Amino acid sequence: MLALCLGAAATTAKKKHRRPKGQKWASQVTLAHPASIQFSGTVSSKLSACRDARLVTLYYTDPATLQTQPLSVQRTDKSGNYLVSLTAPAYAGTYQVQVSGQKIRAMKAPQTCNGAQSSTVTV
Repeated sequence: MLALCLGAAATTAKKKHRRPKGQKWASQVTLAHPASIQFSGTVSSKLSACRDARLVTLYYTDPATLQTQPLSVQRTDKSGNYLVSLTAPAYAGTYQVQVSGQKIRAMKAPQTCNGAQSSTVTV
């Protein structure tokens, strides 16, 4: 009887296996202007799943009115790269990209990829 009680106590003392809880992952985004009609860059994060299929929005700020408006929305490829091709050469002003935050499922748990914004590029 004593052995039965000790065996029952040992099984209740075992730790329960819990799934890893989700984390928030920082993101970084870059912006380059390699050609007069192109902007490109990369979204990076320590979690590789936070690089794939991220929404990247290119914003233009008019130097005369200081109004900012979205110019293009693109998705990143698996490596986190994106490319914006314009139909005409870029206007004079400042450009910046922002990547929106998103919730994904990775590492067997829900994860949050934080949003980020690039430094500005003046044309």
